[in-house]
Amino acid sequence: SDTAQLLSEPKNEELETELQELTNKMEVMDNGLEEARAHASNAKHAKQLKGRIDKMATEWRKRKRMCNEFVQNMEEATDGTISMKKCCKGDGPLDIETDEGAIKGAREWNKKKLNRPKVMSRGGLKQRNGATPNTGLQPNEKFIGVLLDS
Repeated sequence: SDTAQLLSEPKNEELETELQELTNKMEVMDNGLEEARAHASNAKHAKQLKGRIDKMATEWRKRKRMCNEFVQNMEEATDGTISMKKCCKGDGPLDIETDEGAIKGAREWNKKKLNRPKVMSRGGLKQRNGATPNTGLQPNEKFIGVLLDS
């Protein structure tokens, strides 16, 4: 009975490896905790960054409104010869590239790119460049652009 119980319990070597694994996991968790605390302490930086983004978005909206007004005025002055819809689609006498059109084109290009077969090189499949070290913020291949409300 005592022998069976002793044989069912882990041996010293097994306990030492389990202890080492748990110690390594604990170190990784401690590092993650420190990173989380560092992010929490950067609230002031995040607030400043949000303010800058808001200012840029406001400036973008202002410029977009001015451009739209210009094309609408041109449409009125030419009695419909120059149509804003046709110009934005690329079918009119003026070819105007809009944010929406640029993102649409980028999406189509990205679909074609992702559907291409992978190319073999000397070292195997080519890796995509542009990855940053593990800083918590990794680039996303599926990200195309942002459409802001005007």
